[in-house]
Amino acid sequence: MSRTRVPVSTVALAFLFLGAVASSLSAEVVTLPAVASIQGGNPFFSDVRVFNTSYGAAVDVTATYQCFIGSAQASCPATAPVIHFTLAPRESRGFDDMVANGAAFNAHDTAGGVEFETSGADGQLVVTSRLYSTKPQNSVGMFIPGLRGDRAFAASVLTSVRHDPINGIVAGFRTNAGAFNSGDVDASAEFVIFNAGEQVTPPIVRTVPAHSGVQINGIFEAGGRANLATANATIVVTANVPIFAYAAVIDNRTADPIFVQGAPNQALGAVTPTPTQSGPVLTATNTPPGPSPTRTMTPMGGPSPTRTSTLTPTVPGPTTTPTPTQSGPTATPTLTPTTSGPTSTRTPTITVPPTITRTPSRTPTATITPSGTVHDVSISSFVFTPPTLTIPAGDSVKWTWSGGTHSTTSGACPGGVCTDDGNWDSGIKSSGTFIHNFPTAGTFPYHCNVHHAMMQGTITVTP
Repeated sequence: MSRTRVPVSTVALAFLFLGAVASSLSAEVVTLPAVASIQGGNPFFSDVRVFNTSYGAAVDVTATYQCFIGSAQASCPATAPVIHFTLAPRESRGFDDMVANGAAFNAHDTAGGVEFETSGADGQLVVTSRLYSTKPQNSVGMFIPGLRGDRAFAASVLTSVRHDPINGIVAGFRTNAGAFNSGDVDASAEFVIFNAGEQVTPPIVRTVPAHSGVQINGIFEAGGRANLATANATIVVTANVPIFAYAAVIDNRTADPIFVQGAPNQALGAVTPTPTQSGPVLTATNTPPGPSPTRTMTPMGGPSPTRTSTLTPTVPGPTTTPTPTQSGPTATPTLTPTTSGPTSTRTPTITVPPTITRTPSRTPTATITPSGTVHDVSISSFVFTPPTLTIPAGDSVKWTWSGGTHSTTSGACPGGVCTDDGNWDSGIKSSGTFIHNFPTAGTFPYHCNVHHAMMQGTITVTP
């Protein structure tokens, strides 16, 4: 994305007055669409690297953190944090845990995107990032590239999308999808999942504010297809303005995530044009013996050649001139014409499947009337807060949803594979509360059935 700054200083005006050649300063913006520093049950961090590709020119950089995900520990800063720095020729600089780093944005326990604006030539600044977690393995992460403006599209497709039923015997793949809008106008974006070429969810509509983003955690669950198993789905993202679309596909067996960058999608109904025929007029004459007629074919230059077919009988009798298959003005078909004639145009019919209603494979445990003291746990993006809680027997715990789509489901996750033990299950939801009473002593691990081993908690009940 290029922006133009118009110099208005007296010196610049003087140069113009003297007839000297003056050029405006250009600025390129490189966008990291997803960064985070989240503590708690499942921490996430972003290590960012920036590099000046020039051999002779320094580059000034202004980096702005555009937060759009808060947590129970911290909210997004009221004013977007900004840092300025200069890179010497061929200099590389690192910002470990850039979001929370005191030398950078100092915005712990939040997530969002970063816009790097430079004074240099297009392509002079390279930005890369590793977004990773230290649990449940020692370290698992994914590479996220800094994106230039020409990688933002109004129509994008996300490939390599996978999903396994959340209630399967072995937890498998899950997918989060999101978008970042580096423009100055709010975007309205639709996310639609396709499997084997068939639309399997209704459009999931989100507003993506200007210079901000949005993320849909567990997009199959958000689209009502929690029980769909697929290893080759796609997500089509359309918006009223160009945006950076992305997906994070995570294997819950290994906790290994991949980052999928949105690729440009063809417009609906687009047809690859047929090469035109040009050159001199060609005449082919074929006169076999006997009554076979002579056919003269004259291709015309243009998208669809006009054929003139003349039949001349060689036996006595009246002259017969059959009606040619197509004559008159050149026909320009749209898609595949179903009729013949001068011009045939057909608008493709697009069938959208009806809204799909998901029937849960099991009924969530009913909310139990609290007894004793009620202890609060907040559920936000990737975190139960507090992640561990000790209460006396007879007390209750109330979970409150404050961000994202999650569940509180009893059961441990040994080796990163979660098992539901049936003590309680709130069902997957994005708002509201759930209360469960603990009448007996014991240790009760639990997890989110959207994020599985990436999001766990423990309730310890004393006698």
